[in-house]
Amino acid sequence: MKKIFIDEMTREEFKNMLETVKVAVIPTGSTEQHGPHLPLKVDIANTLHIVKRAAEILYPEVVVTPPIAVGVSPHHLCYPGSLTLRHETFINLILDLCQSLKHHGINKIAIVNGHGGNVAPGYLAARRARDALGLKMVFISYWSLIPKEVSDAILDTKIIPGHACEFETSLALAIYPELVSKEIPHAVKAPWHLTGLITDTNETTGNGYVGDPSLATAEKGEKLIDAAVKGLVSLLKDFITKVK
Repeated sequence: MKKIFIDEMTREEFKNMLETVKVAVIPTGSTEQHGPHLPLKVDIANTLHIVKRAAEILYPEVVVTPPIAVGVSPHHLCYPGSLTLRHETFINLILDLCQSLKHHGINKIAIVNGHGGNVAPGYLAARRARDALGLKMVFISYWSLIPKEVSDAILDTKIIPGHACEFETSLALAIYPELVSKEIPHAVKAPWHLTGLITDTNETTGNGYVGDPSLATAEKGEKLIDAAVKGLVSLLKDFITKVK
């Protein structure tokens, strides 16, 4: 059995892994509303699935920390169940994890993200970890690893990552179909909003989602996941071999 999650290892197993590990991955996501049809764990569940597959391919050179499953989501608090961290809390969580990993001798860390609200603070955390701790850092959102020509060929709406849309709903149908509502909504017209205006999700979407989730299929999800895993494996390989 390939153990790639640190929290599933004994201390002796982790100690032994340190002889081969080149990169630690920190998965980040959110716990927030994803329309009326998807579970609140979409962002972290999708990220973990992709990270796990990539880390298993690259075993024993990659380990994965426990995920940061609540992200920066104040714009989703207008819907029930959404949770959020403050920007400072999210950044400090990442920095503390990086400090711990450095203490154990891991000097290359990749933050693999699955939530749009984490992008700005996640990049800032990675920058601070590089500058303050002397670590080699990568920050990437998993959807950025899917070539545009691939996603365009798969998605009718061409929307990626969107929110609770054809893209995310397809991934959900492929990974945890039992948690997806039997009634997947069709496209609804979103209210007008001013580009650049700071808003909450209920002000910019018809019902907490974008695009047309009804176009989603598990088959589309599998193809998108395969592309994301392939992209992440390639990125981590380059991080291991080309970044000194």
